[in-house]
Amino acid sequence: MADTKILLSPDELTLVQDTHWLLTKNRIIEKTKLLFGGLAASLQDDIQNKREKLPDSIHLFSAKVFKGEYYQGLPYVMLDYPRVFTKDEAFAMRTMFWWGNFFSITLQLKGSYQQHFGPVLLEKKEQLASGGFYVAVSEDEWRHDFGADNYEQISMNSDNLEKAMEGNFLKIAVQVPLAQWNDAAELIREHHKNMISLLTA
Repeated sequence: MADTKILLSPDELTLVQDTHWLLTKNRIIEKTKLLFGGLAASLQDDIQNKREKLPDSIHLFSAKVFKGEYYQGLPYVMLDYPRVFTKDEAFAMRTMFWWGNFFSITLQLKGSYQQHFGPVLLEKKEQLASGGFYVAVSEDEWRHDFGADNYEQISMNSDNLEKAMEGNFLKIAVQVPLAQWNDAAELIREHHKNMISLLTA
């Protein structure tokens, strides 16, 4: 049986001979990791300032920055802090850089954390709606894209937040466009502080 001939398209032939784009991509990923590493210290300070109003369990784990290459085929970098993940419980704030898409900041609640903080967030529905927040509407708690079947924007005219609270987890998220990279650290921290304030005010 003859070997299958593997051919490259003209675009692929151009890219396979060009080192510049890949080295540039690697530099961007490293800069993102540095950005998130710097953010981690600031976010820990913000959490400490609200320590008395948050569960002791969320202070047990330090911030974690990690990267991958293939979330829906594209590179990503994540910062988790706070980060409590067990089979039945979650209290996490996940900041994600997703190549070609966005930065996102997600509050993920499950189990006793969802039971406690879900009603608190419902009381702040107007603030969530005016702040451009989205709520996860799919049954997959590990999806991060903002497809219409995964996230819906919170509004006062929709009951998507109420319905999400009845599920096995609750995720609230907001985006920062990649075009705002140079201001991303400040914008991400403000969204993080806003989320914490919504939980503790």
